[in-house]
Amino acid sequence: MWCQATIILSEFQCLINKFDIVCFQETKLDDIDIIDYENFIFKYKNRKKISNYKSGGIALGYKKYLERYITVIESECPFVYWFSVKKENSDFQENIIFGITYIPLKNTTYASDEAFSEIESEFQNFSKNNDYMCLLGDFNSRTATLKDFYEIEDSDEISDININVFSDICILDDLNISRSRKNPDTIVNKYGRKLIEFCKNNNMFILNGRFGKDSIGRMTCKNKSVVDYMICTCNVLENILDFEVQDFCRLFSDVLFHLL
Repeated sequence: MWCQATIILSEFQCLINKFDIVCFQETKLDDIDIIDYENFIFKYKNRKKISNYKSGGIALGYKKYLERYITVIESECPFVYWFSVKKENSDFQENIIFGITYIPLKNTTYASDEAFSEIESEFQNFSKNNDYMCLLGDFNSRTATLKDFYEIEDSDEISDININVFSDICILDDLNISRSRKNPDTIVNKYGRKLIEFCKNNNMFILNGRFGKDSIGRMTCKNKSVVDYMICTCNVLENILDFEVQDFCRLFSDVLFHLL
């Protein structure tokens, strides 16, 4: 089988060497591409082509010493790439499950009104036996400062899966994490409402604009919008030290900033 090796620029090597695990969206790889870098193992979920050019795609990279601690979780949904990190290599009481997410822009060839529903279906399946869940990536969702949790007065709207929502909110208070988010992007789009609904229904909290170095809230795309997020359960929040949106760099992205 003939394979095309993907060249890694030295600047890119310097960037990823700072981290143990890296996650990418819109990789523009296909099944003949291989990322070959001596310090890292890369796994991919490439986009199934319906056009003549490379687009989309999700990738996970991790340092080789982590190989026995990280497991890729195969799934059917094209919008998320799941992997788990064993608790033995973290401060968590259970294994933690991550989902690297890329939801295509609305009104594009690969857009789907069912993207959030498909992700939620897999999320709920995995979360049945795991309280440590995290999604991160490009949701193309603009949420302004909409609340990502139910207020007490909204209790009539809460389904059985949200029975612990108020205790989870109290954990925010205990951790001195603001219930409100700061967001320089004041626009709300359809995907933004879907993301907020997803968070409310699954007891997930957005880190952007309320945690770590990004407690001030920063744009994540072209200095015009916030479309990239990290969201997680309160159990994960208890173990996160920091969260940051880095400055934009044209070497690594055409329009998006980087979440750390």
